[in-house]
Amino acid sequence: MERKPISYAFKIAVVLSFMLSLLTGQAFAASSLSDSKLPARTAQEIKAQWTKLMNPSADFNIPFVRQPTVASPYTPGILKPQYILDGVNAVNFYRFISGLPHDVISTSSLNAQAQYGSVLMAAEDNFSHTPPKPADMPQSFFAKGLASTSSANIYASSGFDDHIVAHSVGAYMEDSDTGNLPVLGHRRWILNPPLLKVGFGLADSEDDWSYSAMQVFDKSRPKTVDYDYVAYPAAGAFPVEIFDSYYAWSISLNMIKFKLPVESGIKVYVKRLSDKKTWMLSSKNGKVSEKGAYFNLETHGYGSGTAIIFRPDGIAKFKAGDRYTVTVTGLKTLKGTSRPLTYTVNFMSVT
Repeated sequence: MERKPISYAFKIAVVLSFMLSLLTGQAFAASSLSDSKLPARTAQEIKAQWTKLMNPSADFNIPFVRQPTVASPYTPGILKPQYILDGVNAVNFYRFISGLPHDVISTSSLNAQAQYGSVLMAAEDNFSHTPPKPADMPQSFFAKGLASTSSANIYASSGFDDHIVAHSVGAYMEDSDTGNLPVLGHRRWILNPPLLKVGFGLADSEDDWSYSAMQVFDKSRPKTVDYDYVAYPAAGAFPVEIFDSYYAWSISLNMIKFKLPVESGIKVYVKRLSDKKTWMLSSKNGKVSEKGAYFNLETHGYGSGTAIIFRPDGIAKFKAGDRYTVTVTGLKTLKGTSRPLTYTVNFMSVT
């Protein structure tokens, strides 16, 4: 069985996509601002949002109001509103735990666009941001499909009997296979602060693959979010249920506040507070692998832009109660002043 996601990276599963205080005694207090200027969520807050947002209620066996057709005559189909809402809720949960505004909505126009892209991929089982035109597909349909896939996170899954759209969001946030690890494009689009509007589509191929497009390049939030960086996992409480030891950590910088970093000058220190074990990650850890130490400075236009991507090695599993402090050195403000980053992740369980 396979799952796949993508954001201008590639994944077999598969996804594609174009000094903080230690918080001791604060785990159940109200959210406080972290070093990033974003709220550090508490365990109680996260448990409440998990119950509210991470329990899909739509019947995944009957997701469509109108079934799409993936052969001539092609039709895009329409997903049930509740099925789409389950995907939107997952997006808002991941944004909430990251300290971001969590009021993202879907729009009918973006949902319709995503349906065309999903059908285009399903038509010939071509999982790509730029699939070729099927010979019997009208040019107008193809143009709409290509406009979707070339501006979306995309996902494919086979052999799973579950809620494809809701699960696709979790796959986009993981983003840590060897194809996606260097950029984490899916995650960075979902955690892009100005994101407000998304759209979800779904179509099944004749060979029983499910394809989903998520329109996610929106930046229409009317109020600018004031932040220095977006960390994942974020400062404060963070659920172990959604973060495995081989997942990449990421810090997306607000580039109106930082000079463009120089990779060779950046060092990331990850300290486990229980035993004081510390990992130092830098450009020397740039080899891509499924597991193990990793570091990359990614400066292309995914989400808000520049991101520091890293992963400590030798951790079998994160457990509730584990606490890790992250410190980044080598960054400078626009005025050239040194700006180290420091925050603490308190792993907890929502169950």
